[in-house]
Amino acid sequence: MSVVKWRDSYNVGIEQFDQEHHKIVDLINLMFEAVRDKSSKDVVEKICQDVLSYTEYHFANEEQALREIKYPNLEEQLSEHARLRAETQRLQEIIKDRFPEGTVEFYHFLREWLIQHILESDKKYGPYFQQAPSSEGAAT
Repeated sequence: MSVVKWRDSYNVGIEQFDQEHHKIVDLINLMFEAVRDKSSKDVVEKICQDVLSYTEYHFANEEQALREIKYPNLEEQLSEHARLRAETQRLQEIIKDRFPEGTVEFYHFLREWLIQHILESDKKYGPYFQQAPSSEGAAT
């Protein structure tokens, strides 16, 4: 297992979302530290909840901004977000039922999902913000 190191290639070109993605990376790294340090179930569950809460906050911001610019791939983005919500809720239950093994599974899922989602999905919307007439007010 390794910590997620932020790379410039993860930037989507929208400052707000780049900052939010960076915060999610920080939270995922807290989960890594909790796993590595064999933290208590209470600590892990708190970090897990923090990751889920902040990710939900980010999704709401992102989805609203994508609606405002009439992003043509919005439905695909919404579907990916829905899949992530369902999987993280499932993994949260696994942590409760199979601690500490479930924690490692949760961390690996978040790490792989974040990198894949940013690089394959979120990177696609950057150019639309540049073209959108309301891009100055949307997600800056």
